[in-house]
Amino acid sequence: MKNIVLMIFIFVSNIAISQDNKIIDWNTDLDFIKVELPKNHYNFYMVKSEQDFFKGLDQISKQQHQLSDFEMVVKLQQLIASFGDSHTSLNLESILDFKKILPLGLMWFSDGIWVQATTIDNEAILGSRLLKINDIPINVVVDSLCTLITVDNKATVKNTIPKLLPVIQFLEYFGFSSSDAVKLKLENNGKIINYTIHPEQMNRNNSIKVIPHTIPLCYQNERAFFWNSIQKKDNVYYIQYNRCWSRENPPIGFRGNVQKLPPFNEFHKAVINTILNNNFDKIIFDIRFNSGGNSAQGTELIKELSTIKKVNNKGKLYVIIGRKTFSSAIINAMDFRDMTKAILVGEETSGRPNHLGEIKFLKLPSSGLTLQYSTKYFKRTNTDLKTIIPDKIIEQSFKEFKEGRDPVYEWILKQ
Repeated sequence: MKNIVLMIFIFVSNIAISQDNKIIDWNTDLDFIKVELPKNHYNFYMVKSEQDFFKGLDQISKQQHQLSDFEMVVKLQQLIASFGDSHTSLNLESILDFKKILPLGLMWFSDGIWVQATTIDNEAILGSRLLKINDIPINVVVDSLCTLITVDNKATVKNTIPKLLPVIQFLEYFGFSSSDAVKLKLENNGKIINYTIHPEQMNRNNSIKVIPHTIPLCYQNERAFFWNSIQKKDNVYYIQYNRCWSRENPPIGFRGNVQKLPPFNEFHKAVINTILNNNFDKIIFDIRFNSGGNSAQGTELIKELSTIKKVNNKGKLYVIIGRKTFSSAIINAMDFRDMTKAILVGEETSGRPNHLGEIKFLKLPSSGLTLQYSTKYFKRTNTDLKTIIPDKIIEQSFKEFKEGRDPVYEWILKQ
């Protein structure tokens, strides 16, 4: 089974439809979506009806002459998102104007949305909590931006919205901004800051970040597919599983050298041998940053872990989940819950245990936009759960992040 999460907003391209001087025949694209999306999707009408979809497309069609290409695409995405499948969406990358993005690296902590990165010119707001945008309370802005995505739960919002807030085109679309100069109201150490920020592309040479005093274990190899470490001081075996991909199960559409990807079979054997040859106080399996891939390899490892007596005891095995845990990683979290006595710790997952996935792609004939859609339904529970709620909910505060503390790991050590 191959699941993948393709974020609909990937800021890596310098091409925009508006810069292409191409006249788009939107009637052709709308007719294509009307027929091909329901036909190819596993079951597009699980949440709303065919009548709802056709009515929504007709409304967009009637408005097309009053809308820009950007507005047309956003309205289409809003309609598609409202049908409840977080794996089905338009890739909006090609319509973004990358000269209209604010230099803000935002992170959502337990105490709000904070500026974790910006450019050197805007250093004055680094480490500040965002309160308002152009005098609009941040929660109002967030509510509008949520219409661009399928909101399975609060974790989905916390994971995705910080990436959308800096996009001026979205702020303009919802009426929150009328120019590239955006007023921010922030709070820093109890002091209110009113600050006007302008678009600027962040890069390695001009960016500045809030650097934790120490780097917690969970952030040390966040980009690795999977890795493990024996924490001798705590007598803990820490396993971090960040991608459900490997040499044996490469990402969908991978064009590189597969042999350069890490082999999961070797990792699997190493984990089991390490556990069998040591007596750890605790074993921690961290999937809080795992957004999916192929769940099968993780399932096989979890199945073997469940057969090891000294592991499968209450209080011995801990699994860390979070807002980035999605798709196949959710299936693996359910594997732990179903097969083992693991204690789940952290935040709620951003996807549902029962979910659509196994995505494929359609290309719209006139605009050339890519539409991804689900071809399979994965059912893991008879209850329609919106998320996996951990046994112990722990969310990091900005202060803890800045101090280099991982409250989840700290809590586990105390048990």
